[in-house]
Formats: sequence, structure tokens, C-alpha cells
Amino acid sequence: MSRASSLARYSLWQFRDFALERGVAILIIGFLWGYVLIEPMRRALGQQIINGSQATTVFAIAIQVSSAIVSLSVLISLNGIVSTDRKLGYYRFLFSKPVNPVFYYGQLFVVYMVGVLVSMLVLSSFLHMIIPTFNVLNFLLYTALIYIAMGGIGFFVSVATRFDWLTLAAVWLGSRALRSLYSPGHDWRSKLVELLPPVHKLDDVANSMITSGSAHATDVIWLLGYGLLFFVLGLVALRWGSLAD
Repeated sequence: MSRASSLARYSLWQFRDFALERGVAILIIGFLWGYVLIEPMRRALGQQIINGSQATTVFAIAIQVSSAIVSLSVLISLNGIVSTDRKLGYYRFLFSKPVNPVFYYGQLFVVYMVGVLVSMLVLSSFLHMIIPTFNVLNFLLYTALIYIAMGGIGFFVSVATRFDWLTLAAVWLGSRALRSLYSPGHDWRSKLVELLPPVHKLDDVANSMITSGSAHATDVIWLLGYGLLFFVLGLVALRWGSLAD
């Protein structure tokens, strides 16, 4: 119990490290990206951005921009979550005391999720000021879903390889491209791509969840299940594998 409580208290330091090393970058990139794409429309349309003839189009663009920022934020937050400690040898210091790597990195994954949610809360609050119809709570629900779906894969990749951010980006983008190419077919390739991450469901889930706070249950379960499966596989690899390269 003493070790568990000590590790729980250490989460405050983990959150501080996230804020300084990743949170600031997420906020800066997200703000600049959103500002460059949304602010010109606000200046051009003025009050019409809320209730004018272009309001629907502007809202659709806001959803696309915000959902892309979520994916980028998850990529930034999970970059090197395990692999950096392995590459730089930090694991020797971290686990010189009786700390279980499974619990440590499992807690780190949850802390980073909280950090991403807080970052998205800040950014979406600014967006809500520009577009009042943009629902912050729905956006945070979508953020949590994508963090688990994409982050679970990223966590496993970080345990399995030293080049996690590049591998995760390739898997995430490559899966979308391969599914768009081969899913319509009925040959062995179309069956094989069904094993890839369900990124083809993201657009519909983003539109539905950010707009109404709900999405097709099958799509949500598919995304959550895929991410949780790889997160558990990452924990298993930590339990039975070696952190030393």
C-alpha cells in the first residue's frame, strides 16, 4: 500500500513533466493551427459565423480542424512515453527502487490522458468563444475516445520499438490509405485490411460526437476495443519483456 500511494503521489510530478514537455507544445501548435484556419473566417464573416448562411460550413470546418488537432495532440503526448526512457537509460534510475514498470507506465498513460484533456479544454474554450454552437463537453468526450483508440496503439508501439512516433504516424495514416484503397474489394487484401486500426470510422465519429455528443455504438466500441487491446498488449510486453535494448 505504501508503494502504491507513493506512486500515486508521483503522478503530480508526471503531470508537471507533461505540462512542461508536451502540454505547452500542444497548446501552442493547437492555438496557431486553429487561429490560422478559423480567425480569417471570423474576420470575413463576422456575426454570420454564428447564424448566417455560412454557419453550417464554418461549423463543419471547425469540427475537421479540432478533430485533427486531437489526433496531433495524442501523437505529441505519446511520443517516447516508454521508448525515451529506454533509449536514454532513464529506466535504470526509475526502477532502481522497487517500482513496477507496469504500474508506472500505466499510470503515466492515464496522467497524459488527463493532460491532453486539459489542453483540449483550454483550446476548445477559445473556439467556443468564437463559435458558441461548438460544444466543449462533446469535444472532450471525443478527445477521450481518440486518446484511448490512438494512444493505446502508440503505447504498445513505444514499448515495442524506439521509433514510436514515426511508426504510430505511419500506422495511423497508412491504415486510412490502405482501407480506402482495398476495403471496397472482396479479395484477400480487403479482408486483410480489416485487421488495421479502424481509422476509417473517425470522420463519422467526429461529426456525430462533437455535434451531438453521441455516435454509432459499433464504431465507438470498435475504436475503444482496438486501443484498449493494444494498451493491454503493451502492459504485457512490459511485464514479460526487458526495458534494456
